[in-house]
Amino acid sequence: MMTLKERIIKEAGTLFYQYGIKSVSMDDLASSLGISKRTLYENFKDKEEVLLTYLTAIRDERNNEVVEEMGRSANIIEVFLFFIEYHKKKELPAAKFYEDIYKYYPRIYKLIQEDVEDKKVYIRNYLQQGIEQGYIRRNLNVDVAAFLVEESTYTYIRASYLEKPPFSFQELFFTMMVNFIRGISTNKGIEIIDNYLTNQTNENN
Repeated sequence: MMTLKERIIKEAGTLFYQYGIKSVSMDDLASSLGISKRTLYENFKDKEEVLLTYLTAIRDERNNEVVEEMGRSANIIEVFLFFIEYHKKKELPAAKFYEDIYKYYPRIYKLIQEDVEDKKVYIRNYLQQGIEQGYIRRNLNVDVAAFLVEESTYTYIRASYLEKPPFSFQELFFTMMVNFIRGISTNKGIEIIDNYLTNQTNENN
């Protein structure tokens, strides 16, 4: 059962993702939760603390998933495919969410940028492991590949500006990541990916 703080940050995340951060007041958040504003302020001093707590929670969840999946998977390709499935089910925020962080929460934006740099280090390490396992091409520039993975976030942001996109964000993420991983893989890695794609096709038919 969720604690009150957990309920608050979960609801805040939903509202922030849908409407952006600036347009969601503490009154709106309290009303959505069915609690008083006083109760809300007893748990969080301001909206910035709510936002930071939410972002920290989803970062920790993601990092824990990485550690667990690394322990379960036989190779790095399976790890990448797991996270394709993981993110296919995740809700993506509206562009205004990122815009508001950049415009109004510079301290949090700086922390996000630091987190991005940390993730690039982890991704480089994972790619290097894949090279040693024989699933990732030896001639791959892991620095460029890690950069591309993290910078792909901005593709989702740009897509969110489309009035009537001819695809879902989940389809965008799936297509980008499958083609990226397949492009950096050896024949041994491609075989795993193609089996995965065949299974996906069979499940959808």
